[in-house]
Amino acid sequence: MSHIKFTRKRIILICAFAMVGIAFILWEGLKTPANIFRVKRGNFEAIITCKGEIQSEKAVLITIPDIFGDRTLEIYDSKITDLIPEGSIVKKGDYVALLDQGRIKELKESNMEVLKKVIFNFNDAKIDSAVDLVSLRDGIEQFGFDLENKKLEMEQSVYESPAFQRKAQMIYERTQRQLEEKKRAYQSTKKSYRIRLTRNETYLNKLTDKDKRYQIAFDAARITAPKDGMLIYGRTYGRGGSRKLTINSWVSMQNPIIATLPDLSILASETFIEEIYISKIKVGDSVRVYIDALKNSVKTGIISSISNVGQEMTGFDSKVFKVIIGIASDKNRIKPAMTTNNEIIITREQNVLVIPRSALVSIDGKQFVYIPEFGKLHLREVITGNKNEKSIIIKSGLKEGDKILITKPEIKQI
Repeated sequence: MSHIKFTRKRIILICAFAMVGIAFILWEGLKTPANIFRVKRGNFEAIITCKGEIQSEKAVLITIPDIFGDRTLEIYDSKITDLIPEGSIVKKGDYVALLDQGRIKELKESNMEVLKKVIFNFNDAKIDSAVDLVSLRDGIEQFGFDLENKKLEMEQSVYESPAFQRKAQMIYERTQRQLEEKKRAYQSTKKSYRIRLTRNETYLNKLTDKDKRYQIAFDAARITAPKDGMLIYGRTYGRGGSRKLTINSWVSMQNPIIATLPDLSILASETFIEEIYISKIKVGDSVRVYIDALKNSVKTGIISSISNVGQEMTGFDSKVFKVIIGIASDKNRIKPAMTTNNEIIITREQNVLVIPRSALVSIDGKQFVYIPEFGKLHLREVITGNKNEKSIIIKSGLKEGDKILITKPEIKQI
């Protein structure tokens, strides 16, 4: 009897262990190893990520005065010697910045030195011309008297010998020619002085006008706000990248913007895209805009403009193009100069087979994946579609639910 009981207990224990073993085997079979990926359908996006900065799509520009573009003044560029803090709320006519007046003053003084010399020479030339012309007129007048005397002598010579008459006539004609020569010389000298004085007067007027324009430029170096608004510093772009203008920055007609007064009702993220990606985007593409200062805040944006000309900037291996991404305004939260992370969506497909790019194996220009079956790995050729940084679309070769190896095994094939 006891023997039967012992046998039953042993059978029960054996059955229990068997059930645990079967359960363990089934559990292990249901689990997916870490390096195995189950193919599934989903939505696919190919994106380009880029950093940006909040700007206004429309803004009133505060620029260097137009007179600074007058090449005859030789100002060319100017240094910002003072600038009110960024973000200041200004009214129309309020002081904003000051450009280097010292340099304009030096140019004005240099012009004045030349002007003084020209004025002196002009006045001196007028005196010389007056004296010389008076002398010439006196000479002409004296020759006029001599000519009258010679004419009387010629007329009285009719009572003399033919030889004397001929001599008197020759003397009269010579005096007449000399008088004509003096008159011509007078006219020529007068014309020469007139040309010289006109030339000097033109140069004098030019320098005088230039002096007035230097004064206008000197006064215009004090920059004021053209309208009410929030002041945002301008930027300069070059090989050193994009940077904000500050005190001691230089501005010129090639880079004239000192600051802006943005329209906060129309905001945008300004970013730069490398030339290898620029052909993949277009105006109207959707963008997710993550604003760094507002945690977890995402705005939907649309590309509103793409620059036609690339530029070189530090931090990029190739030329970049400026891209403006328009976003919905939020005056109370979003402010100009906030930094953003942008995701430009260049491709979007729904309900497609997607696998990790790391699962692909390229052999002789064809794409394969590793399929684990019955303890072995088999290569299967696949046809791929669009891809992004992490995933790729499978057009054929796999079906939903298939298991593939995520990483290439140490051996080529088992």
